[in-house]
Amino acid sequence: MSNETLPYAPLVLKLLQGVVYYDDRHWEVLLSYATPLRQHFAAIGLEMHLDEAEGYAYLTQPDDEEADADLPRLVRRIPLTYDATLLCVLLRESLQQFDAHSPDESRHVLSRTQLHEMMQLFFAEQADMTRLERQVDSAIRQVERIGFLKKLNSEEEALYEVRRIIKAKVSAERLVEIREQLQQHAQET
Repeated sequence: MSNETLPYAPLVLKLLQGVVYYDDRHWEVLLSYATPLRQHFAAIGLEMHLDEAEGYAYLTQPDDEEADADLPRLVRRIPLTYDATLLCVLLRESLQQFDAHSPDESRHVLSRTQLHEMMQLFFAEQADMTRLERQVDSAIRQVERIGFLKKLNSEEEALYEVRRIIKAKVSAERLVEIREQLQQHAQET
């Protein structure tokens, strides 16, 4: 047996770690080896999703009952807080509007202030604005950790790029469902 490393081995590891974007130095290799990568992951019960137009690739593990039940889950599901879920919905809608109004632009960048303004509309009037700011900042950090926001280097105010993977993870149909759940939750509180 040969100890030679596969030419796409770095991509196997990067995809197991999370999303690979077009600006990654391995992107061209991913495009060249898309078929063997898909076959490799299929052999271990995973599916590779590649969206060249949007510029990202990621892995999923099928949930259907027909999939091998003996395979452990690779990625555990992390429930989001209400605030983080709301921010995801707002980001997805914002990206949708951005794409409709600026089809030639690829990067949707929002400032921390813009994110706060988007979120404040959905909170009851609060006397303690510092508490609300911390609450929104916490949601921003959670959404950043899951990869839907990327903090950019900026001399002035914090800027965030809305990552296009949010379109794959929060489909238009799922967006409607989540929005309805959020509205129902808001009415109950």
